[in-house]
Amino acid sequence: MVLGGKRFLALVHVLGEEADTTITNAGLRFDAGHAIPHHRAVTLLTKEPDTLAWIDDLFEPRDVFYDVGANVGVFSLYAARTKDAVVMAFEPAAENYRILNRNIALNGLSDRITALNIALHDKTTLSHLALSAPLPGKAGHTFDSGGLGITQAVLGFRLDDFVRQFDVPVPNHVKIDVDGNDLLVLDGMATLLSDHRLKSVAIEINPAWGDDAVPPALAAAGFSALTGDRYVNRAYMAGNFARNRFFARAAP
Repeated sequence: MVLGGKRFLALVHVLGEEADTTITNAGLRFDAGHAIPHHRAVTLLTKEPDTLAWIDDLFEPRDVFYDVGANVGVFSLYAARTKDAVVMAFEPAAENYRILNRNIALNGLSDRITALNIALHDKTTLSHLALSAPLPGKAGHTFDSGGLGITQAVLGFRLDDFVRQFDVPVPNHVKIDVDGNDLLVLDGMATLLSDHRLKSVAIEINPAWGDDAVPPALAAAGFSALTGDRYVNRAYMAGNFARNRFFARAAP
């Protein structure tokens, strides 16, 4: 039997709706219909144990968490479920944002996670996100970089401007993982860094900056690096990859 074009598309749609493309890990459900989101879901507990330790150790119930560069939301979901955190998940890439929202819905966490399809930066601007590849779950995109190739128009905000303009809760914890623009995001949150409601910051550090380097903005605001094996990702260090570092404000 040969199906016409419309009937074929209708059949594909029905099969896609009926097929169960979700998986469960650590009590969380994930859209796993594409290779990279599937991998992120499967490796939730193993890929970045340092980030999970940061959430486990420093977050208190109902703390406000800003997940900057949320991708498909594995850490947003984890914090909301395990710590009852109030989460704002910032993800500018449209393909990732779509799955991020589905993951939130799959877990019934729409009351605790607000997903925003915007970029954070050191200036408030309308610019473009240069995509490393237009694939669900993909990382390596850069905002306002002037890159060529496949781009997506995106609104970018200084985090200070965003909080002031929309009168949203001040974060208690911020994770910054934006593949190269991390220090620019930090530059855009100078006012927040001086607010003692902000208790900790996780930021991806390029090895070229030096393992012992504390970003000057964090040092000036009274943050110090967390030490100990729980906050070290040995696999990333062995491969000389960019790695997460964790900073907490000194107790008053």
